[in-house]
Formats: sequence, structure tokens, C-alpha cells
Amino acid sequence: MSRQRRTAVSGSLIGLGSLLVAAAAAVGAVVALPTDPPAALETATPAETVTVTNRTDADEHQVQLALDTGAPRSVVTSRTGIVTSSSCSTGGFLRSGSEVARVDDVPVIALASGTPLFRDLRVDDRGADVRGLQQELARLGSTIAVDGIVGPGTLRAARSFLLSHDVPRAAVPDDTIERSVFAWIPAAEATVRTCTAVVGAPVDADGTLVELPAELRGARIEQLPTETVAGAREISVGQLRAAVDDNGVVADPDALAQIGALPEYAATVASADGVPTLPATWSLAEPLEVAVVPPSALWDVRDHHACVQPVTGDPLPVEVVGSELGQSFVRVETGGTPGHAALARVRAAPDTGRSCR
Repeated sequence: MSRQRRTAVSGSLIGLGSLLVAAAAAVGAVVALPTDPPAALETATPAETVTVTNRTDADEHQVQLALDTGAPRSVVTSRTGIVTSSSCSTGGFLRSGSEVARVDDVPVIALASGTPLFRDLRVDDRGADVRGLQQELARLGSTIAVDGIVGPGTLRAARSFLLSHDVPRAAVPDDTIERSVFAWIPAAEATVRTCTAVVGAPVDADGTLVELPAELRGARIEQLPTETVAGAREISVGQLRAAVDDNGVVADPDALAQIGALPEYAATVASADGVPTLPATWSLAEPLEVAVVPPSALWDVRDHHACVQPVTGDPLPVEVVGSELGQSFVRVETGGTPGHAALARVRAAPDTGRSCR
């Protein structure tokens, strides 16, 4: 290799080395430069005061409702003949005022009268069965006096109701309300357990068209929650709400009938091994108006009572009625009794050396 060529190569290597050194220096300078952290990563300065918001609180608890059940119930007809059609659907609803089935092509209409019809009714008949018929026809839209006495108005309303439900005119006497055209059901809406009527076959000896779930004779909360807010209570199952007493018992017969008509009830009873239970929500019947504060704003917490410090003025005693997701729900106590005095802002880190009691 000539001396001139060796000199050129050496110069190239020197130049490349200089570039590498310069690049390394630049990288070092960039790394060494101080940078400010993004705003999102900066440590937030704790707020000294917070705005108080207001909401309602029903003090809800999830419970199990223990059910006292009897034997399955049947929807029956006193009519004999061949079942020519059935509107029954297992697991479906049977509603008062709707057609259950047809016997010899004459509709049998479900009716949730308080007392089942046990006779054909004529003018001047009176009793609980008459009143029950009148009340249910009125609920279903008929214009009728509810007095427990069969008069021309009751006959006229019943006749109009039956004709509007496709009962043939020949099957509707002018002077009688025949028991056979109705089939009693225990509530305005009931869930079907089993369809027993067979289209094309005679009505069975007992007149059974449909079987309903077992009668609900009683219901109570299996285990009452502790640490709850005092007040009248109710349970909720789906959209149904029913009052319960201090022992968690549903005592109202109408409420029991409504629970017994729920699809959830039918499914629970059908699959239960032992005492059936139904999930429910147990809550205050009248939700409370509460103030929402951070837990750090409370001090001297004893037996659901605590202190809060408004931005101005003296510390206030409050009743702590609940909490949720880092929030405490309180009510200001006025003269020892929880009231509705407004809190606008409170100190998030109060001076716990002061007393509110």
C-alpha cells in the first residue's frame, strides 16, 4: 500500500472517531438536562377544605327471605266437557280477567276475587263472594257499585264483562252470574307452575286446568343485619316492595300474595332443597337526606356519632349513617337529635383537639 493511501485511510478513521465522540457528548448532554415531570404525575396538594354534597341514603342490605310454603295450588273449573283450547304456558303469567282455557269452546275466565265464587249469583244474593266479584270487576274497568249485594247493576256489569271476553251470549243468562264461567286465582297475576289441561281431553275429575306454585304462608328475613340505621323498613324483590316489621317478618297477606305471584318465587320453590329462600334488599322505607363528607373530616367517632368542623364556626356533632367508596354519610345533630342543618364546606383535616360534644 502506498504512503499516500495509508494517509487517506488514517484521516478517515480519525474523522469517524471525532463524529462518534461528538455524538456521545450530545447524548450525555441530553441525559444530563433536568426535565419537569408531567402535570399528571405531580404530587397533588391535599385540599384543606371540601365542598359537602347531599344525597339520599336508604341504608340498603342484601338479605335472604325465608319462605314458609304450603301445598301447590290449582286453578279449577266447575264446568265439565272437552278442553278445546288452552292459554296456559308453563312459567308464564296467568292474569285476572284473562282466558284460562275453553271448555266445549266456551271461555273460562281467571278472576282474582278476594273470596272465590262458590255459587251461582242471583238478585239479592249477598256476601263476601259478591263483594269480591264486584271489587275485581271494578278493578278491571267495569262500572259497578261495590256493596256486597247482587242488584241489576252487578248483573249488567258482569254480563257486559263476559260478552267482551268472547263468552257466547247463550252462555250468559240475564238473571244469573254462573260460577262455572270463572276460575279463581289468588292474585291479580300468578306464575304458572304446570299446565294440566290437555286440549282434546275431558276436564279431569277435579276440574284442574292449571297448577300454581305452593301457597306462601309466611316470609321473614333469615338473619337481620347489624349496624343499621333505625327506622321503618321494607324489602324489595325485583320491582315489588313490601313492609316488614322490626323482626323482619312480612305480615301483610296482600304482600305475601304478591310475593307468591313472582316468577322468582316459583323458580325458588321449585328448585329448593329444604326451606326455600329468596334474595331480597332490606332498606329504609323512607330514605334519609344525608350530607356526604370524606372520612378524614370526622373525628371522635363513637357509636355512630362523630364531629365535623365547618370552615367557619364551632365543630358540629353528626350522626354517621353509612359509608360507600371512600365517602361518609352524616346528618347534623341538633340538640342531640339528627336534623337537616346544611353543611356547605368542612375541613378535610380538622383540629381534632377541639370537642363538639
